[in-house]
This record gives sequence, C-alpha cells and structure tokens, in this order.
Amino acid sequence: MSAVRRHTIGVLRAPLVDDGRGNQARDWSAAVEKPSYGWAIDSGSTDVDTENREGAAIEYTLRGPYGADVLASDRVRLMGGLYVVEGSVGRQPGVSALTSHSIVRLIAWEG
Repeated sequence: MSAVRRHTIGVLRAPLVDDGRGNQARDWSAAVEKPSYGWAIDSGSTDVDTENREGAAIEYTLRGPYGADVLASDRVRLMGGLYVVEGSVGRQPGVSALTSHSIVRLIAWEG
C-alpha cells in the first residue's frame, strides 16, 4: 500500500470566446468541471501582500498521473477552494509508468 494518499481534484476548463474586441478570452461562466483522480497534495507556502496588508496567497503542489488532462489555463478545485495553475504544467518522465508524473503548482489569493 502506498504511503501517499491519492486525492481527486476538479479541473475547470472554460471555452474561448470573442471578447468583443477581436481577442480570445476564457468564459468562466461556461466552464465545465471534470474530476481527475490520483493526486498527491503538498501544501506550499503562504505569502502576505505587504503592499495592501489585507491579502495572502495560499499555494499547493500537486503530483499526479503523467497524462493528466490539466492545462496552464485551467482552474482547479481542491478541498473546496478554487485555485489558478501557477506557471505551466510540468511532465516528469520516469523510468516506468509508475515513476512518471505531472506536477502542478496552484495558487489562490484571499483578502
């Protein structure tokens, strides 16, 4: 049995629509949420907004299936919170399917 408990996350993907000025933008009101299974969750740091002194960033690092359908433009629901993918989704190849995985950093600002 694995010492790491695997969790399910929700991946929200919004369609691209014309923003009225000829640009493409995500329409989050039409986002579709799909479950993604098999993730290990590591809590990250929390940062305080020293400019406004009312905000804080909450971060997590997820490690999951190598072929997981998660994009940098997606949002992720984790333990009831909604997070933005920080940077790009990393794909770490290993010597076997068991050691290959995706790495996703999440961030959410509160306050």
